[in-house]
Amino acid sequence: MNSRFCVAIFVGVILWPSVGNRFVAAQSLDGTWEISSVIDDGRVIEPRDILLNYAADGRVTINGNTVELVVPMTYQRKRLPFAVDDTRSPARVDLTGAEKTGGRGIFMANRDTLMLVLASRDKGRPTDFASLPGSGNLFVTLKRSSAGGGVGTPPSDPYTPPSYDDEQLRRMLIGTWGHQDAETIHYLTLNPDRSMSAIMVWKDNFKKMFHQDVRSSGTWALENGVVVLDINTSTDKERRGQVWSFRVRSINSTELVAVDANGQVRQEWKTP
Repeated sequence: MNSRFCVAIFVGVILWPSVGNRFVAAQSLDGTWEISSVIDDGRVIEPRDILLNYAADGRVTINGNTVELVVPMTYQRKRLPFAVDDTRSPARVDLTGAEKTGGRGIFMANRDTLMLVLASRDKGRPTDFASLPGSGNLFVTLKRSSAGGGVGTPPSDPYTPPSYDDEQLRRMLIGTWGHQDAETIHYLTLNPDRSMSAIMVWKDNFKKMFHQDVRSSGTWALENGVVVLDINTSTDKERRGQVWSFRVRSINSTELVAVDANGQVRQEWKTP
């Protein structure tokens, strides 16, 4: 997920609406808000990308002095406190710990619309409601949701990730998936005939000189959302005969989030 956008959404929904020159209580914004637009450093973010990378259901929820959203792919709910300064013009908003996260912004709001401009970590607080190329600013607009209840009403039903049966998952898993760590890049190919292949590539040129890529092959199976990989052959003899497994937490056409046998969460991308 785009971490700066996550910060922006958290702080963006705490804005206090103004009535003339008078600010009403922040609790009047309690409820559900839809993300209507996002502009990042002059680039308009497509609605599909908002759902895939920023907020899984395209919404944020305000409850008192905290805001909440559903993180894409992991579908975990995130909550964060906020602080505002309505004595300035334009009014200011800061995420707790902003000196580390770059959560400095300005806002303008009324009862049904929230607008926020947030600076990147290495930039000063924005002064204008705009996000031009090269500015580093993030401009977010939110609208009060007609389906999220009235003022002070939390969403009626919590968001849950889409569920798939094994046959649906099997079709979606076919293809080549990749992830990387500090030293290596890993690719896993799952074929329709239940065969599989994997390759580990070294990033560092020095290591490439002295260590060959690790290539493995075998079979794969899926049961109750758990993928089991049975390694038959490998250029690394330690991998031969090993069985690996991971549980699918969420999946779409381009991304996969899985939990391995050690409880580690990893995010995979699908290669063309």
